[in-house]
Amino acid sequence: MDVRIVLVEPKEQGNIGSVARVMKNLGFSDLYLVSPCHIGGVAKAFSSHAADILQRAHVVQNLEDALEGCEYIVGTTGKRGGQKTPKRRAITPEQLSQMGLTDLNGRLALLFGNEASGLPNIILEKTDFVVRIPSNPRYPIFNLAQSVAIILYELSKKQLRGTVREDPLSRTLRNYLNLYTTQIINRVYEQPHQRRFMSATLDRVYGKAMLSKQEGRRLISFYRKILRLLPPRSKRRKNTGGQNIQLGREARP
Repeated sequence: MDVRIVLVEPKEQGNIGSVARVMKNLGFSDLYLVSPCHIGGVAKAFSSHAADILQRAHVVQNLEDALEGCEYIVGTTGKRGGQKTPKRRAITPEQLSQMGLTDLNGRLALLFGNEASGLPNIILEKTDFVVRIPSNPRYPIFNLAQSVAIILYELSKKQLRGTVREDPLSRTLRNYLNLYTTQIINRVYEQPHQRRFMSATLDRVYGKAMLSKQEGRRLISFYRKILRLLPPRSKRRKNTGGQNIQLGREARP
């Protein structure tokens, strides 16, 4: 799997240059910068012999452009999660590498927030799963370039050569899966906070499972049957858009 490094609103030239250097050290080259600071001589100096990666970096103004063409999205955080923030209950870099992501077809985006505040919850909620580097709780936040180095090292050292797994779940299939999941949750749960937390929990389950296309199609078919069996509730049908969904060919089991 191709890995794309996405730095969201980085504030320091030195960190951008250092990230480029780390990427070259570990064999990665796809770098996207979302609304970065000015990139000049300082960034080039810190990149050392990785100036070519810095020069080829894509500078975009919004995250959607940086994620175009990516099948999986991995967020990073330095904060611990709790019961009320399911997306913050992250996996470690080692656990990420053990999922075999580099052994799959497709592209994975690895997102890093800026040096001051990291990635906001609104972005973390859109990721497939979140990674946190274990650290001293008294001083848990790593430098941006250090974080990139640790995670890329774990991914590169676990990479399996010459083996290809089943095709991963495409973005289109995931959208169908999320749509049916939302409809079932809205039929089952009354309270908005219950729906929200169950949705976040299942998002994490789907991300960790690394579903294949065939598994995704089977789940979609199963969820469609559940929806037909669940008694309709008029109030919820308005919220969930209780419409019949016409599946594209890709989503059919």
